[in-house]
Amino acid sequence: MKFFSSLMCSRAACGFWYLFFALAVATPASADDGQPDEKVRTRIVPLIFSSENTGVAYGLGGVSIGAGQPQAALFALGFTSENDSKAVSVGALNYQIPNITNLFFSGFFYQSDMPDYRYFVDEDPGFAIRGNDSAPNFKRLGLKDSIARVQARWVLPIGAAKSEDFSLSRRAILPEQSQPRLSLNPRQSGVSSIRFEWEQHERDFLESDKATDSGSDVFRLRFDWDNTGSRLIPTSGGRVRLSSQWGNNEDSNGRWRLYDGAVSGFFQILVSQHWAKQQVLALNLYAAHTPTWDPSSAQNRPPAYLGARLGGLMRLRGYRGSRFYDRSSWVYSAEYRLIPRWQPLANVLGKLGYRVPWWQLTFFADSGRVAPDFDLREFHRNMKTTAGVGLRILAEGLLIRIDFAHSEEESATLVAIDQTF
Repeated sequence: MKFFSSLMCSRAACGFWYLFFALAVATPASADDGQPDEKVRTRIVPLIFSSENTGVAYGLGGVSIGAGQPQAALFALGFTSENDSKAVSVGALNYQIPNITNLFFSGFFYQSDMPDYRYFVDEDPGFAIRGNDSAPNFKRLGLKDSIARVQARWVLPIGAAKSEDFSLSRRAILPEQSQPRLSLNPRQSGVSSIRFEWEQHERDFLESDKATDSGSDVFRLRFDWDNTGSRLIPTSGGRVRLSSQWGNNEDSNGRWRLYDGAVSGFFQILVSQHWAKQQVLALNLYAAHTPTWDPSSAQNRPPAYLGARLGGLMRLRGYRGSRFYDRSSWVYSAEYRLIPRWQPLANVLGKLGYRVPWWQLTFFADSGRVAPDFDLREFHRNMKTTAGVGLRILAEGLLIRIDFAHSEEESATLVAIDQTF
């Protein structure tokens, strides 16, 4: 589960500041992978980073893996900056009710106040259409952001989960660990889950003496089928995700619906392995559509930061978050993932008290677009393309992702937790 958005940087060096940020506040991959320790592992880390939206920022973050239950975690983060930006977030992940083994609960809260934020603005900043051919119209304004989220996840008792000794925390996290043979039948293979999520997301935009509020109460119903042997480093199989979202806009009393889905496939490259522990080609297709979209009014469509959007951490990396926004979206992603045999971080960061068994090098490309209708022919005209190189570092069971991405408008350093797909 990805709870954090990144702050985009113009200098690659910023990504290394974010490494400390990620170590402190990441959603723990060990909640879904790896062999959990019996004891609780807690880390508290001072934070320092810089971005064009915050300037130099300082704070404190911490994560406690196995707090109360071996598959669960708690995390917290707070920072302030030289331009008076500030943020705080707390979360509890993957907690279970005793004697109900297949049901997991998570909760998250985030609040920030950034008085000098670079944001795409055209008329209404919360709902402005940013079509595929739109110009990069950015302004400096104040942004107050608030997110509260609660999720319930039910792991269906089929496939891998029907085994009596099944555990989410027993999947491969090391390249030398074997991964099971897979079937294309969900009843026989993979982990199938149904998730229900409620989110309240509010954004207040402040420009001179004008204030524009936007926000939604969102309900999500999602089905996932993870037919791989590892959530972090799969070598075969695939994943399917389908979701339906319903939202109520607070400022206009509008109601909207969004459907989206993704399909991923993973293919091991069996060439010379004397210099590589693992090589994988990872492919992904993502699509979204807003059936309630009214082109003449923003009332029954989601805010730009919740709708069918491209740009940011996950899709069309290299463009700013929610850079493109319309009724529908379609995007392809491809990644070449390499885990080399040369692994110096295990010793270097091990001396600082961190377990870092491997790092991974990634080359990636994204290609897609938004459109006013869900039209396959239109999706494949004038597609936007981005490319870049990334690092993945497994530290304390957390997969830290640092991507250096380039588009025709700008370059960006993105830092997040977990693989892109």
